[in-house]
This record gives sequence, C-alpha cells and structure tokens, in this order.
Amino acid sequence: MNRLRVHLANTAAKFVKWILRISGKKGTTLPGKVALSICPTILAYYGEKLQGNVVLITGTNGKTTTSNLLTQFLRADGRNVISNSLGANLIQGIVSALIDGYDKSKPGQTAVIEVDEATISKVIEPLQPCAVLVTNFFSDQLDRFGTVETVVKFVEDALNKAPLHTRIVLNADDPLVSSIAPQKQNVTWYGVNSSTLPSSDAREGADGKYCRKCGTELAYTRYHYGQLGFYRCHGCGFKRAKPDFAVDHVRLHEGGIQFSFNGQTGFISSPSLYNVYNASAALTAAHFLGVNRDVLSEQITSLSTGLGRMERLNASGKPVLLTLVKNTTGCNQVLTALQQDEHPSYLVVVLNDRAADGTDISWIEQTNFEKLRTFSRLERIWATGTRAADMGTRLEKAELGRLTKVVDGDALSAVDQALTALPDGYQLYILSTYTSLYAIRDHLLAQERVPAEG
Repeated sequence: MNRLRVHLANTAAKFVKWILRISGKKGTTLPGKVALSICPTILAYYGEKLQGNVVLITGTNGKTTTSNLLTQFLRADGRNVISNSLGANLIQGIVSALIDGYDKSKPGQTAVIEVDEATISKVIEPLQPCAVLVTNFFSDQLDRFGTVETVVKFVEDALNKAPLHTRIVLNADDPLVSSIAPQKQNVTWYGVNSSTLPSSDAREGADGKYCRKCGTELAYTRYHYGQLGFYRCHGCGFKRAKPDFAVDHVRLHEGGIQFSFNGQTGFISSPSLYNVYNASAALTAAHFLGVNRDVLSEQITSLSTGLGRMERLNASGKPVLLTLVKNTTGCNQVLTALQQDEHPSYLVVVLNDRAADGTDISWIEQTNFEKLRTFSRLERIWATGTRAADMGTRLEKAELGRLTKVVDGDALSAVDQALTALPDGYQLYILSTYTSLYAIRDHLLAQERVPAEG
C-alpha cells in the first residue's frame, strides 16, 4: 500500500471536511469521495489499523438505529467508537467516517459502520470485520435494486467473502435473512419470542412469503409484520432458528414499549415493534463484543432511537414525533404506531424522489394509508416534498382528501404551517423520506435552541 497516497488522501479529506463544516454543512460523503479519488485502497489501510475491531450492520430497515444503539452501549462501556451515525452508508460516507474518527493515539478503537446492501461486498474484505449484522430484507429503492431478491443476493455474496473469524449476526424471525446464513462461519441469531402488540395485517405485504430454498409457501405459527415471525417450510424443512438472544414479553408502556431481554426489563421510547428488533440486534451484538453486563443492565432501562427514527422532539413547546419512512413495510409499521396514540394529532408527510430517497415512489401505492381512516383523532394532514402532488393523490385515494392540504416542494414551510396551527394538547407527527429528514430535524431543534448533531 502506498503510504504517501494514504497520507495525501487523509489530508485532502480533512481539509474538505473543515471547509464544509465552516460553511454549515455536515460533510458526510464528499471528504470520502475526495480520499478515494487519491487512494482507492484506503479502506484496507483502516482495516489494518483497526485490526478487525469493525462491526458492519446492513439490511433494509433499522441500520441507523441499530448502529447508534450499539455505539451507545460500547461508549457506555468505555470504548472509543467510530460511527457513521447520520446514515451515510455508501462507500464515500464510510471512508469519511473512518477518516474523521480514527485516532492513532487511541489504541483499541472500534468502528460500528452501517453499510448499504449493495455496498457491503466492497467493504467486507478490506475492513476484515469481527462481526456482520443483518437486520431484515424488504422491498426498497426499486429504482436501484429492482427486486428484494437482488438485495438478498448482494448480502449473501458479501457474507461468503467474509473472513472465517467474522461472526455473522442474523435476524432469526426473517426467513429471507435466515436463508443467507453461511455454512463456514459462526452464526448468532436474535429475534422476538413473545409480544402482546397486535400483529400487522398479512395482506400489507410479505416479501418472503415463499421459501427461498424450494419455493413452497411458508407456514406461520406466529406473525409479527412483513414476513417476520415463526415460520416453517413444509416443502424442505427450512424453519426459524432458535435465537441465541431474544426479546420477550413485548408490550406497550407509557408512550413506548417495555420488553424483557436476558431476564432484565427494558424500555424503548418508540411505540413500534420494528425498533424492538433493532434493540434486540444491538443488545445481541453488545453481548458478543463483551460489553459489561452491568453497563447493559443500566442502558436497557431507557433506550431512545433518536436521529429521526421515531424521535420525540419539542418545537416551540409543542410535541413532535419525527420519523423516516422509505418503503411499504416500514411505513405501515409507523402508521400502526400512530393508531395506538390516544392524543388528537396533525400529520405531515414528506415525499421526495431524489437519488438518496429512491426515485421510484411506487411504494406509497402499496402502503396502507387507508388505516388512517380509523384513526379518529387525526384531524389534519399536510402532504409536501418534491412529490407532494403524488402524496396528495394517494391520500385522496385513501379517502383522506378532506383532511389533506398539499404544499408543493417546501417541506419546512409545511412543517411550520402545521406547528402554527397545532392546538395545545395535540401531537404533530412528521413522516419524511431521507433527504428532508435532517433538515427538518435541525429546523425543529433550532426552534428550541438545541444544537443539532454535527
């Protein structure tokens, strides 16, 4: 490896990062792009320096939340952690995070890196991870991937490139994830064993309805959402693996969800089951990485998803719940969570079709917005973003047109309109695709004079 190139790449990237920061930008990808143009093999340099202390997290939903929870656990345990916490998970973003976070004066650093499903095969060999965690597979960004099978194959091929020492951590409840378990590596399974939360309607979509091994339709004895649950194939015997670590006794509790993990009671400030899966994944990885049990016992009592993932904020003293939506299954879970709230509420839905959002917005047609008709406490809806008209049409099709106002383009204007109109005692929900999420978050935090994350 050319050390001079590595030095030049690091220097140039840090200079670009500095310029972006003083101009008020986050700089999560451009520094990495500059570094790669100077030294295309720079990832191998960091793989060598980190000596395998790298955890890669991939899958359709939950990468950012799982990564941030695991990072929280490790830091509470006294570890120095590098993380791409804002979700820049393509190769440029990963390189940016490593350049920004690596410090040779701090031996034993751990990198917790979320990775796009199509990118993981490019980073798994140079970074030599000690663990790879896979959350789930759902239809997402069809303009990039075409079908969910394409995504599954990307990750399956990447796992087959993993070093023999790499621990593979898989969601036992997702048959698509289970189907890619490699034979040569140690596999650790996590899942949800019992829940009192209502199951989603199976008609809302199940990407893994048929056995990936033989094509037979899977049978379920317990169903959670999407294709997640207790499944078995009567054609070839493929079935849910028994989790090594599992969450039990999942139940709604005071604005969030209470659960049990390894005999301890935990709480997460999100009313959605998919964030319980994220917590289960992060806790499982933390056990594998040797986080002190007392640290986990303290951390588990009050978990927060944060960073626009069912995040609770205040803006001008008014309660707001901000969350990312980007595909049918995830959005259906968010809508299910909204149904469980007893507060009267307003809703802003931001639909963009920029490259980072996915230019294919057909997922809104399969999303069950019709269930909002049963949410009697929902009084007004704003549809906005680059595809505001399409979102408005979809809500009208769901017979919600009388509640809906379309605000073309300017998501922040729609948010301000909703906040201004929001009566005391009401809750504002904001559902946003990726490219408006952090701008909205920073805008809301500014109103409370709370500094946004860098």
